Amino acid sequence: MLDVVANVLAQQKKPFLDDEEERLAMIALRVSQNPNHATGSISRFFNETNIIRWNDYAEHTHNNEAYYRVSSWKRLMMTLHFMAPSMQSTLLPLVTKYFQKMGYLD
Repeated sequence: MLDVVANVLAQQKKPFLDDEEERLAMIALRVSQNPNHATGSISRFFNETNIIRWNDYAEHTHNNEAYYRVSSWKRLMMTLHFMAPSMQSTLLPLVTKYFQKMGYLD
C-alpha cells in the first residue's frame, strides 16, 4: 500500500484539490497501525520517499510539477505528524527540512 502512495505522488502533474494528501496520509496511517507491519519499514518508506521527492525537485527546479509533488509530500507528512504522534520523531525532521530548503527557516 505504501508503494501506491509513493506512485501517486510520483505521477502527480497538478496541485491536488479536495484533501487528497490527507487521504493518502490515511493509507500510511492504516499501514502503520497494522501489527503485522514492521515499524522500521514505515520509517524507511518516509526516508526513501523523501529522498526521491527532493531529488526530483532538485532535477526539475523550474518545473511546477516537481514542486507540486514535493509540496504534497510535505502536506501528507504534516497530516500524519498530527494524526499519528508515534510517527512524529520520524516526520518532524523531514517537514523541518522542507521548510529549510524552501527558505522559510534559517
